Amino acid sequence: MKTKVPLTVILTLFVSIPAVFSQPDTVKIKQRALFFADSLIKTDAYKSWSAYADLAPLSVLKHYGGKDGFIEHIQKSYARTVSSIEEPPAEVSVMTLKSKDDQWQCVIRESRFIHREDKKFHLVTYLLAQSKDEGETWRLFDLNYNKVANVIFMMPDIIDDLPIPEPYTISEEEELAKQHAAATPVGKKAAPKKK
Repeated sequence: MKTKVPLTVILTLFVSIPAVFSQPDTVKIKQRALFFADSLIKTDAYKSWSAYADLAPLSVLKHYGGKDGFIEHIQKSYARTVSSIEEPPAEVSVMTLKSKDDQWQCVIRESRFIHREDKKFHLVTYLLAQSKDEGETWRLFDLNYNKVANVIFMMPDIIDDLPIPEPYTISEEEELAKQHAAATPVGKKAAPKKK
């Protein structure tokens, strides 16, 4: 009876160890997605439109009638995302990462600041990323140039329950007021202003 316990333990380890090592390396997958997101952001900043379009999913290019139609759409919308001064680089982070039907998809948050007409704005957009080769290469779709409601038409193979927030642009004053309102405890009103 004593030899059965160690034999059972050995067999359990023999079966479970390969399963542990066959799990996908999500840290590496996220790093690769962020690498491709950085490439997309740089092609946008340097107006390398052909390279920008090469990073888009093929179904998105098809939706716009091909690469030239997609580039034309991006160029029309580009002016509203450009800053009048040089800004620090965008910050990116993976918000959601999911796998389904031999593909990985993720939502990447891009946060950056722009100045327009001597006002500072916080631009937050989301990149919808898709990989069909275990996270090695990614195709990205910047929702700043499109509406979330249209994603299903442009990427019909989108994972149904992938949460995709709407991009937004907020002025510095609005953002500070929002942060102040969030910091004020519930039930307490802000101190009244003196007249």
